[in-house]
Amino acid sequence: MKWILGLAAGLLTAGAAFGAGIVEYKLSAPSPTLGRPIPYAVYKPFPFPAEGERWPVVYLLHGLTGADGDWFTWGNLGPILDRAIAEGRIKPMVVVAPGAGDSWYVDNPDAGGLGLVETAFTTDLIAAIDASLPTAACREGRAIGGLSMGGWGALLMTFDHPELFTAAISLSGALHQPMVKDDPRLRWDLSGLYKGAFGTPFDMARFNKANPFNHMRGLRRAEDKPNFWLFIGDRDYPDLIAANVLMHQKLLEAGMDSHLRIAAGRHYWETWQQSIVPALEWLSPQLSSGCRAGS
Repeated sequence: MKWILGLAAGLLTAGAAFGAGIVEYKLSAPSPTLGRPIPYAVYKPFPFPAEGERWPVVYLLHGLTGADGDWFTWGNLGPILDRAIAEGRIKPMVVVAPGAGDSWYVDNPDAGGLGLVETAFTTDLIAAIDASLPTAACREGRAIGGLSMGGWGALLMTFDHPELFTAAISLSGALHQPMVKDDPRLRWDLSGLYKGAFGTPFDMARFNKANPFNHMRGLRRAEDKPNFWLFIGDRDYPDLIAANVLMHQKLLEAGMDSHLRIAAGRHYWETWQQSIVPALEWLSPQLSSGCRAGS
């Protein structure tokens, strides 16, 4: 009996030492751009910042068929962050997990479409988070990442808005390359894969125009260059492995600081739970907690 009580006390002490953060679900940010709120879940580290201090913030995007908060439910990210912070492997940070449906994080003006998602995330969502939490509300304190479709979205938004994000993380990014005439992928179930994000029926020209591979030119003109971390599992889909390798090469050719990791894993949560911590360990030293909007 004594050893049971001792073990329980030890676990409680360890839990307190870890300084467990708080995960809040079913939150929403107003979005005039979309005409509807953006749902999100958020991790807030513990202890809370002292007066005048700020938290860096990381936006983590979900994959196809996913939803807001997936990173904390399927991904079990709250305890993962608690441990990494407590062990000093990453600094305390806010993590926001928004929901975007099967939008591929692109601006889609179609009637019945999901709306201007990229614009809404890079304006309305960021503004709402910076207004509601003590975030380091400037580029040096902000990063974005995602898995699968969310990896596509994270790179797309960083390519288009390098002034907003100091770094981007793509885990198993669904970085489908631009298509060409008679492309064998045109025989895929593209309506099931892209869910109308690039028109109904699927419009190859529209897909190519929105493709991250075709948005990298803005990086060359950017005054501040974001850094990139790409991860792909060695048992992932072969076309995605090839696309991630190619993206890494293109980033290097563009003069970017890009890191590619290929390790054991498949296209599923067990891989992303393991690969997110090394990515955040790489990211953490780059994030500032001392900046504010306009600084």
